[in-house]
Amino acid sequence: PIHPLQFMGGEAAGLARLQEFLYDNHSIDRYKETRNALDTWDASSKFSPWLANGCLSVREVAETITEYEASETKNESTYWLWFELLWREYFYWYALKHGANLFRRDGVQRKRRHGTFYGHRFKAWCQGNTEYPIVNAAMNQLRETGYMSNRARQLVASCFINELGLDWRYGAAWFEEQLIDYDVGSNYGNWQYLAGVGADPRGLRQFNLEKQTQQYDPTGTFIDRWGGHADQPVGLHTVDAADWPL
Repeated sequence: PIHPLQFMGGEAAGLARLQEFLYDNHSIDRYKETRNALDTWDASSKFSPWLANGCLSVREVAETITEYEASETKNESTYWLWFELLWREYFYWYALKHGANLFRRDGVQRKRRHGTFYGHRFKAWCQGNTEYPIVNAAMNQLRETGYMSNRARQLVASCFINELGLDWRYGAAWFEEQLIDYDVGSNYGNWQYLAGVGADPRGLRQFNLEKQTQQYDPTGTFIDRWGGHADQPVGLHTVDAADWPL
């Protein structure tokens, strides 16, 4: 599992991770196959905390990938690392262009969403106490480590928006508070994307949580490790006056 102490701050630690992922372990060579893993240190680059905090620059990472492709190998895995780097860069420009619209409920597309704020549902999601074990496990991991994989972020956001019917901005704000790799453009841009009010012209994106669990955690290892089976999960229909939708 990911331990928070593996993310050591500073430029030296960031450069060491860059060297480790590319040249020491050659983990980049398998990136296409491993990048959606939920809980393995070398499955993805983990560059994001150092990029978000200015300890690594995008140009530095891009130059290192270019050098690696020239001296070692260039394949679909190196392509996918490029893709993720460019996806991050895209949302930087997205945030610059759209400004305050990055935080609008109806997003840059001005599409009205039906999500609202249910206090008990929001609390259950934050505390990993929903009816969805894979979501609970990911949220527990986030609270304990300050980090969550890209795949897990998509799943918990999809659950927040679709299954729980919540206003996406509250989920984005919780990520902002918890993530050690928080970046305003990537965070709010990706939440808009999943809520169907942002960059994706296809609209709302919803993941089948049962299918995703079978695909990415077939043995239940991730769910067990991070306590995904809540003792008393909060259902969707517990509403009283104190939790009335706002």
